[in-house]
Amino acid sequence: MKSDIIFHQLFEAQTSTYTYIIADKKTKEAAIIDPVIETVERDLKLIKELGLKLIYILDTHIHADHITGAGEIRKLTNAKTAVGAEANIPCIDIPLDDGHELFLGDKKITVIATPGHTNTCSTFFFEGMAFTGDALLIRGCGRTDFQQGSSEKLFESVHGKIFKFSDDTIVYPGHDYNGQTVSTIELEKKFNPRLCETQTKAGFSKFMSELKLAHPKKIHEAVPANMTCGIVPSKHIFHPQVVDGIPVVSCENLYSHMSDIISKSALLIDVRRSDEFNAELGHIENSKLITLGPDLTQFLKDGDRQQEIIFICRSGNRSGQAATEAMQLGYKNVINMSGGMLRWNDLKQPKIKK
Repeated sequence: MKSDIIFHQLFEAQTSTYTYIIADKKTKEAAIIDPVIETVERDLKLIKELGLKLIYILDTHIHADHITGAGEIRKLTNAKTAVGAEANIPCIDIPLDDGHELFLGDKKITVIATPGHTNTCSTFFFEGMAFTGDALLIRGCGRTDFQQGSSEKLFESVHGKIFKFSDDTIVYPGHDYNGQTVSTIELEKKFNPRLCETQTKAGFSKFMSELKLAHPKKIHEAVPANMTCGIVPSKHIFHPQVVDGIPVVSCENLYSHMSDIISKSALLIDVRRSDEFNAELGHIENSKLITLGPDLTQFLKDGDRQQEIIFICRSGNRSGQAATEAMQLGYKNVINMSGGMLRWNDLKQPKIKK
């Protein structure tokens, strides 16, 4: 890895999706590739910790197995979204054509159109690395039987474009289902059973036609959502990250969605004691005090299991217990505000009453 760049490979376990963060170390200008809606908070936290300025949000294609985090990240950072121009998506800031160039400082991301898995697929080449999405996986490739896929086009994309990179080019795929993280052009030319150098287009097309795969579980949800950059009308405000079995939202994200919380009648429930609620740390405006214990238990037993509830406490521990209790009682949309009022006050977030 070159010393003048920043690189991180991140993983979303439910769909085995890789998300990548790349940046120029000097200017700290960065791009994120293939973000997933469920891990937006994790990714933005890392970007903040690294002191990066996010410039681009890149999707290798219109995904069928997960909802992109592009729209949510753009809303929180003002970075520009980008995907292949063939997608014809109005919400995209930068439609990408073959040969398109994007810059992080003086370092260049080159866009290579590599259709076949879908008609919108792009590979991103940056500093000796090829981010191939689903066009080329480690010892495999994406399917070609929907979203204007074509085995013939995918074969041409891989053999005519991706395999033209130097053999030592590092390959970072969009997914891996076998615990592998990285390959090279040389290794895929030699050992990819579907697309190796000795494979023919006819042989590859025959192989792909015989796969008979079931459609991805989320296809009917993911594809329409990804045609709107992952932003879909919903009565639910957050796509929370799950930590130790509990959905969590950061104080920053909660504050940025305060108008949505009010307009969609989500509940902010503070589970501290009344003396804490009105003490030095104060409480969030529009929050309701229901102390953890018998009071909260009775409230939850009588409540609507579909109600969206964000639990709050001093540090995040008691609110985590409250979220767990609610889930055990059948609530579907409960969230713990991580860090509690300690974190809220550290950030000097407004809308606190003392």
